[in-house]
Amino acid sequence: MTTPEIRHTICTLDCPDACSLAVTITDGRIVGVDASPLNEYTDNWICAKVKRTAERLYGPRRVMTPLVRVGQKGDGAFRPATWEEALGLIAERFRNSIASRGPDSIVAFTYNSSAASIERNSLTEAFFAAIGATVADHTICAAITTANWASVYDDMASADPRDVLRSRLVVVWGANPTVSNTHLAPLLQQARRAGAKIVAVDPRRTATASRADLHLAVRPGTDVVLAYAIANHWAQAGYIDDDFVATNAEGVAEFLAAASAWSIDAAAAVCGVPADDLRTLAEWWGTTKPSMLRIGWGLERNHNGGSGFRAVLALPVLGGHFGQPGAGTIGAVSTNAIDPAKRWPSFPTLTRRHVAMHQIGTWLAPGADDPCQVLFIQGSNPVVMCPDTTAVTAALSRDDVFTVVHDHVLTDTARYADVVLPATTSFELTDARSSYGSYFLSAVEPVIAPVGESRSNDQVGLAMARAHGFDWQAADVATAVADADLGPRVVEVARRQFVDTFPRSGRARLVDAVHGVPSYVPLAGREASALTLISPASSKLVNSVFGEFQSPSAAIMLHPDDAATRTLVDGQSVRVFNAQGSITTTVVISSETRPGVAVMNKGVWLERYPEGRGVNTLTPATGDPTINGACFNDAIVQVEPA
Repeated sequence: MTTPEIRHTICTLDCPDACSLAVTITDGRIVGVDASPLNEYTDNWICAKVKRTAERLYGPRRVMTPLVRVGQKGDGAFRPATWEEALGLIAERFRNSIASRGPDSIVAFTYNSSAASIERNSLTEAFFAAIGATVADHTICAAITTANWASVYDDMASADPRDVLRSRLVVVWGANPTVSNTHLAPLLQQARRAGAKIVAVDPRRTATASRADLHLAVRPGTDVVLAYAIANHWAQAGYIDDDFVATNAEGVAEFLAAASAWSIDAAAAVCGVPADDLRTLAEWWGTTKPSMLRIGWGLERNHNGGSGFRAVLALPVLGGHFGQPGAGTIGAVSTNAIDPAKRWPSFPTLTRRHVAMHQIGTWLAPGADDPCQVLFIQGSNPVVMCPDTTAVTAALSRDDVFTVVHDHVLTDTARYADVVLPATTSFELTDARSSYGSYFLSAVEPVIAPVGESRSNDQVGLAMARAHGFDWQAADVATAVADADLGPRVVEVARRQFVDTFPRSGRARLVDAVHGVPSYVPLAGREASALTLISPASSKLVNSVFGEFQSPSAAIMLHPDDAATRTLVDGQSVRVFNAQGSITTTVVISSETRPGVAVMNKGVWLERYPEGRGVNTLTPATGDPTINGACFNDAIVQVEPA
């Protein structure tokens, strides 16, 4: 055995932190993953799940060679194949599909949220753009928040998360940093020890909420009402910063007119929070400077998500909570230092058809008139992650649609593929990663050789392009990075909002040009006895990654009051159902959720459920009206003994 060697890289998983990693290598294999001190922000510690990386890289589910289906779709029966054979099958189906129905008949279902920054927009994406294939828009997560941040703030940069250390008040709304963005959580506690107040707005008593000075357990979908009540209170109490909004905002009068309909008491009744707590938040926030808003992705996951997001973003504007150190709004951080398209070869720009990723069960349903004949899935597990699992599996079971999956492991989705291609992980390639939770950028280093016959997104895209007659070469990774400097480094960009970074027009817009002021629309058809089912992230998974060998609970969590009215006891087998479907699981009774809200973890593989049907059997494939983003938290269910 050779002497262990430490090699450094950066985590690329779909998490804001982008931790620097020290990887221990023995005889060419990873034997340990821990923190590296290269990224000051991540403070030389990493999450427990990444420490188990070797189990994923070398586990029995790892796809080691191309596979070709030999059984029924969904059975997971494959035979090994060569890359030459697999790519030949794919190229033939691509050519036949384009000849019969045009490039619209090929759908690029390429999510790649846990890929490195260049792999995320690799030559696979360039190839699909060059042939004019249909785009599956990334509507599963962050589409609503991205569009509505732009609606209010345009391209203004996020505040620096480390600046919370200078805040006197931090409002964490729709985010749970202790699970997603773990390195922000200690900063919040440091700020609190220095005298800052922490407020959490979340339907659950998360670890963040339990350590906060104030927790508002808001009903899902009512964030816009809560924000309006705060704005109305500020208007009546004289907390609107008139000088700031006169210079830096538009639509203020219209926004406040809409807010005037919501008193503290009326909003508290709709949102399901104590009026005194809502009043306390309004007072603290209205009178405390500098204050910071950390807005998360949780509040987007319902039909009022876009309105809620815009309404909450308006509050720091109305209060003038910008300009000072420790003031502003933290969203998705972006340095704009990596532009993968700079590596793309030149080709004519083509008009491309778009479909919503989260509605695959609708547009690809058996008998649908969608032209799709080839579905290429890369870095995504829609059978687990998309709403309406029954419809998704019916769509993927179609024998008349040729499905290719390029992934690291044999996921629930890969079991429905005609061809499975083995993918490299970020430990097996050269790339770069820009964090979306800090202004840090670093090189992704290949600390091991590719496992088995795995190939990168770039390699697959290049092979498909050459099979279709494109004479392409892969440009160096540094081509896509500003100054060709892969780091590690902190990217110095303007980040003091309304001081050196502004909305493009110079003003925040509190009224959307298309949708007007934020609106609150109660969810129709809800029975009084029904429960809202939400499916947040857990500490075990990143989306569904790691689910093949570790998993959070597949149980449903109910508040003690909801369990009592249904005569349920902890650990009991229950049936969870609505008009869309039914699943069987066990119940966990806990006051960590609020009355009326049931909780199940997202990303749990179907094999973890007693009947192989998971939480998204019950979630709707509807879309938010502002951008048609997924509305997972609009699931309304009944629960009864199994």
